[in-house]
Amino acid sequence: MLKMIELPYPLNALEPYYSKETLDLHYNVLYKGYVDNTNQTEEKLQQARKNNDFANIKCYEKNLSFFGSGAILHELFFTNMGPAVPTEPSLPLMEQIVKDFGSYAAFKNQFNEASKMVEASRLVSIGLGS
Repeated sequence: MLKMIELPYPLNALEPYYSKETLDLHYNVLYKGYVDNTNQTEEKLQQARKNNDFANIKCYEKNLSFFGSGAILHELFFTNMGPAVPTEPSLPLMEQIVKDFGSYAAFKNQFNEASKMVEASRLVSIGLGS
């Protein structure tokens, strides 16, 4: 059974870059939903195995993959984010960014646009995110 990790910082620790409300949504709604749905799907899969009833096995495996990866990706996000520390890319990294993208601004623009295409980010456009 998957258990939610504790946030390593308070909900408002990422402000002003990431609001308390947005972090609360990601932790207490989305992440909790991924964990709960992963556990529910695992229970259904175990029951199907016990009963030798594999009619829905493809659906269970797909759901387990989706919900489980959602939980894992949120855990990675929570543990790799932290309170704001003013930093700039190191000189070698900045040189590589400029070489690959033309400028730091172009890199940030491409990164921001690409992040909008992540499946779960579409929740924002339909009113489930902020």
